Amino acid sequence: MVVTGPISLAFVSLATTTYLFAADLQSDLPYESPGSTSAVLDVYRPDDGLQPGVPTILFIHGGAWYAGDKTDSPDFLTALADAGYGVVSGNYTRSSPEFSSYPQAVHDVKAIVKWIRTVGSELGLSPTVISTGPSAGGHLTMLLSTSSGIEVFEPLAPPPGGYDIQAAIPFWGLSDLVTQANDMGSSGPLAWFLGDIYDADCHDLYVEASPITWVSTDDPPIHLAHGLLDHLHPWRQSLELQQAMQSLDIHASAEYFVGGHGFEEYGGEWVAAAMVIDMIPELLAQGRTPDIDRDHDIDVDDLLVMLSNWSTCPELPADCPADLDGDGTVGLPDLMQLLNDFGSR
Repeated sequence: MVVTGPISLAFVSLATTTYLFAADLQSDLPYESPGSTSAVLDVYRPDDGLQPGVPTILFIHGGAWYAGDKTDSPDFLTALADAGYGVVSGNYTRSSPEFSSYPQAVHDVKAIVKWIRTVGSELGLSPTVISTGPSAGGHLTMLLSTSSGIEVFEPLAPPPGGYDIQAAIPFWGLSDLVTQANDMGSSGPLAWFLGDIYDADCHDLYVEASPITWVSTDDPPIHLAHGLLDHLHPWRQSLELQQAMQSLDIHASAEYFVGGHGFEEYGGEWVAAAMVIDMIPELLAQGRTPDIDRDHDIDVDDLLVMLSNWSTCPELPADCPADLDGDGTVGLPDLMQLLNDFGSR
């Protein structure tokens, strides 16, 4: 099999370095998601405050949809905040053998995106959202990236900027639940999540809950990480999503590393956080469009944003959405690109 596009094989070793991190934490803030059994979230910010224009990272915890908590992976979360980012880690409705959490879990993570762009903005959080998470959180991150505008997943009215996210970095997620059920079986957590073991009668449900079903040309850039030795979620789950996105000219990079399932297999939470920090500027640059304010119109408001950011971009981790050509400055080529598309949607 020949795979095209940006793919890397990463051989990660455990680091022994000691890191010292400090972050400001607000815990157990409520968000609105009707039907949720656990609508609370935590916000991590740099100890010296958020700088304007720095994107918000949404972390979705793993745990096979039935376990896990927003406080999982504390080193990962604190490292991202220490790097200057606002980080939101939310709980979502979990399943059990007696209770299916689908689609409520999806409603919940969508509701967190809405919270970031409404309540979170009052706390200084940017509406530019990058989602990341491992395992079940990887599946939900994938689904956030592909399902914007899909009515079944968005019962609440959209916030300003809608439910689009600007980039996704899922770790060892599932993109095709039908394939997962056929290859690995569906008893246990997958059946608990969806409410039934896979068969012909519930085929459409498994299709609906699969991120790969909803891939479209307006999906954001994505970077996938998956272990080649993962015995729970086969690495081809990420490969198939990557190839589906690349077939539509969506930026989809990936790293398939020699290891199994979990941050420990990847090299630890510090290593995973460092990768996310490295990838965010690249992914955001790949996703820039002349619709700078993301209101689905290219108009005078976008022109004013560009002119107000004319010349050199701010230092990282601040985003520079007016730098359409990604050369590090806002200049004439960016202006010409905006004017060429002016008036379109």
